[in-house]
Amino acid sequence: MNSEFRTVTGAKQASQAGRYDCELLHSFRYHWQQQQSFECWLDYMIFKRQLGYPLSPAHLQLAQDWRHKNWLQRFKHKLYGHRARQLRNLIDETKGNFANPAVKTPFQQKVTAWRQHEAQHFQKLQQRLSNANVVVVGNSPNLAGQAQGAQIDTNDIVVRFNQYASEHTRERDIGNRLDIWVMAPGYQGPVPANVEFVIVTGPNMLWWQQNWRILQSHSGKVIGVPLNYWKHCVELLSAPPSAGFLVVQLLKQLPTKQLSITGFGVQEGSPYHHAIKGHQAVSRHNWSAESKIMTEWMQQHRL
Repeated sequence: MNSEFRTVTGAKQASQAGRYDCELLHSFRYHWQQQQSFECWLDYMIFKRQLGYPLSPAHLQLAQDWRHKNWLQRFKHKLYGHRARQLRNLIDETKGNFANPAVKTPFQQKVTAWRQHEAQHFQKLQQRLSNANVVVVGNSPNLAGQAQGAQIDTNDIVVRFNQYASEHTRERDIGNRLDIWVMAPGYQGPVPANVEFVIVTGPNMLWWQQNWRILQSHSGKVIGVPLNYWKHCVELLSAPPSAGFLVVQLLKQLPTKQLSITGFGVQEGSPYHHAIKGHQAVSRHNWSAESKIMTEWMQQHRL
């Protein structure tokens, strides 16, 4: 075993740093088998899910056994609070239980509805895409001065990410149309009003994220990225994919009339984000692999 994974803490730090591979998965499994504790088992299951794997039937049974332990046993194993909600979410996702979700109380009604209509909303998204000219617009500063705004807005569906406009951007460069808004799980910026579809990036965060304050007042269709699409990206990168890479890969696999891609890629030494000055790239992504693949995709799907 890699020396940096010899402790549970080391394995968790490697995961948080963006190492997503079988060697690290085997490390989590080893620690659980050695300690046989709920905490180690849950860490193992969480990392499996981060790789794109749902609970197996055997682990679903084990999860239900953990959940039904008496209060003293649950306290002994620290099975309460956030950890208890994580356990519930794993079980509910595997069984398709959408009622009374294990999220904070103010968000339960919203999350119940999103989970209940998840398949229906994804199907409607596919229907909207199927006969549409779709453009995915990233937040790269290379959009500045390109005057692509009018061309972007002529498409039937425009996809944008997080905070895509500010006082630093020009409409003549990026346009203003928005049909699908993509939000990272930790996003805390402005939320666009009246957008039909919101895609939350990550491994189907509808069944995992617990704090939904940012979307509490939103009336659009909120969709998570199914685990199988997330898993494919992880296998390509051996790392968690960025929001842009994940959504482009998702849209490439769904039928569209025409798919175009613009606003991705950064020149060395140049700013990272055209709308938020000083914004830094997250280090846990495999940017070199993403850049190589995204360059190929942009050549195939030029605006």
